[in-house]
Amino acid sequence: MRKILWGVCLLPAIAIATPSNVQIYGVIDAAITSYKAKGQDTMFDSTSGFSMGNRVGIRGREDLGNGYSIGFDLEQGFLLDTGAQFNTWSKDGVVQNGAFNRQSYLDITGPFGKVAFGRLVSLSGGTGDFNLSKFSVFGIGYGTASFLAYTFNQSRLNNAIVYVSPSLSGLKLSAMYSNGTTTDEEKWSKNNHYYGIGGMFDQGKLNAEVIFEAIDNKSSAALKPAYVVTAGGSYNFGITKIFAGYQYGTQEDKRHQHVLLLSSATPLGGGILKFGGKILFGKLDGKAVKSGQESKYNSWNINAAYEYPLSKRTYVYGMAGYADGGKLLSSSASLKASGLPFKANLVNAWQVALGVNHKF
Repeated sequence: MRKILWGVCLLPAIAIATPSNVQIYGVIDAAITSYKAKGQDTMFDSTSGFSMGNRVGIRGREDLGNGYSIGFDLEQGFLLDTGAQFNTWSKDGVVQNGAFNRQSYLDITGPFGKVAFGRLVSLSGGTGDFNLSKFSVFGIGYGTASFLAYTFNQSRLNNAIVYVSPSLSGLKLSAMYSNGTTTDEEKWSKNNHYYGIGGMFDQGKLNAEVIFEAIDNKSSAALKPAYVVTAGGSYNFGITKIFAGYQYGTQEDKRHQHVLLLSSATPLGGGILKFGGKILFGKLDGKAVKSGQESKYNSWNINAAYEYPLSKRTYVYGMAGYADGGKLLSSSASLKASGLPFKANLVNAWQVALGVNHKF
């Protein structure tokens, strides 16, 4: 009788103790690249993470019952050719080399949706588990083809919280806030805060998203708030999938700019042919304009890549791209003098690459 009673007492504990599911995952990507920015020497490099950033991560989820679960993701970026950490951030000019710099968060999921806390990628950051920017076939990889080569956005955020709603006929809403994009150790009025809200519709062949973001730059009296609107989507026609996007970014005493993106993914010869281009045009504002200096800038590029799968987790690829810059982006010297945050080898250069990507 005593054994039966002990068994009855243990039943609730057995029912509650559901083991968590923990997974180690990663991406290893290596390429040989050659590129030449206008007015500079031709470069030939071993490039780590060319089509996708190298990473290793640990993720897990535990079922709490009644539709609720708790999960986490700890992800670190690294450079394959040196083993060094990547996606680091700086505090007071000092690089912070902590682990899990790509993203690190804890989330609670239930019928209400999902809430996550930690170091997150912004809604328009182009990567990460809460990214809404799905309108470029190249994502944030492939050098000159990268979504980030032209765009105006804050990528990774410390001290962040995000809410994602349940899907309503394919529509999900997201809201993200950072209490301090690098640190929140000062009082609230001295920290840089990020605010983002967006929506994604994903049903069948159609995907569409729109994102509104702001960074208040409260830690610096010299910097004004920055505002960004991003919109785009894709449609799968069967024989090809078309992607299109637009972004407007503005910051007083810095710049105002527009970016247009168009790309496609087409099955070909057992692999995927990716093709696309971008147009950037903008203007410096207020105090950013130096006496006697040109205030406008522009660039356009065209890119093609081919990915051929060797297995479900490994593909080889080749890529070629060309970018042409005008006005402030017409040379490396004028770009440097302008103070614009672009890289000469991405806005006014040619580039070719051969590489391999493996996921585990």
